[in-house]
Amino acid sequence: MGGFRLALFVCLALSACVSGESPQEKRAGATGAGLSGSATSAELHEHAIGSVKGKTIAWVPVGLGTPLTEEWTRRIKTGAEWLGMKFVLRDANWDPRREAEAVQSLINEHPDVLVVHNFDVQLLAKLIQQAEQVGIYVIQVNMVSSYKSDAFVGADFIEVGRRVAEDIVEACGGGKASGKIAIVQGDLTSGVSLELMEGANPIFQKHSEIQIVSNQAGNWDRTKAHDLTATVLKQHPDLCATWGFWDQMQYGAATAVQEAGLAGKVKVFTSDHSTITCQAIGQGLITQSYGYSVPAQGEAIVTITNWLLQSGLKPGTARAALYSRLVKIDKSNWNQPGMCYDGKGGGSL
Repeated sequence: MGGFRLALFVCLALSACVSGESPQEKRAGATGAGLSGSATSAELHEHAIGSVKGKTIAWVPVGLGTPLTEEWTRRIKTGAEWLGMKFVLRDANWDPRREAEAVQSLINEHPDVLVVHNFDVQLLAKLIQQAEQVGIYVIQVNMVSSYKSDAFVGADFIEVGRRVAEDIVEACGGGKASGKIAIVQGDLTSGVSLELMEGANPIFQKHSEIQIVSNQAGNWDRTKAHDLTATVLKQHPDLCATWGFWDQMQYGAATAVQEAGLAGKVKVFTSDHSTITCQAIGQGLITQSYGYSVPAQGEAIVTITNWLLQSGLKPGTARAALYSRLVKIDKSNWNQPGMCYDGKGGGSL
């Protein structure tokens, strides 16, 4: 499982699997629920293969074209094909309206498993519930909704926020520098932004020497992160650090620091571990990043899909979170093999 911790909270009344079932519930519950502990190896094999073969998994990322979403897509597609499943992709192309429409359309088409990447915590909440109600398993990836579906696969961003905040305090606190920091969030209502701040705020509150002079949304956009940071640097040339919530976006902030002649002086923090992270650390543009095992996340999505389809659980009754292993990447290890991924098959962290 690529270093994943499994936190599984199951609220399932056994009677729900054997009585009062709707047709959708019978379809979901006719597999694992009917296999006994005394089953033969051949029966287990038939159950495992038969539970997934011919089933459909549908994947809706917020948008393709980045190493992150391309890597997930490649891993899910490859895994689905290996399991004998049909793979369906609907690219929202970074448009929340299109994503909601794609999910609604897929609910009507009724795949067996729906994998979604939430723009924010509210956009798909009711649609996820609707999908589960009609018998579709739902897996959320990296950016969680306010409604928790059968499974979540992604980084523990509360923990990432705590770790980055501690690293910033180590670098900028205690009178070592001005203590001024700038934060470039993604979308303010995304699960990532909310959880990172939830983890970081208690740390910053304990260190009054840390001054957050700017805390604005970059909306995952590199140009916006650049422009926000350039403005902050003009206002605060003694800035100690900038923290951006995604490496693809924060690269824009890093170039603004370089253009101001402050590379190496203003520390640049971020997360994710696409090749842009390793290259930028090697070039001295980014100070550090927390990688969260993106290739392994793709594999975990396939694994939890396989498990759900075999489990016999009614969609909407499992509550699982698979948090990926975190690795700090800095000048000491950026060039190690597999440390960063390119969305095309390279990288194995």
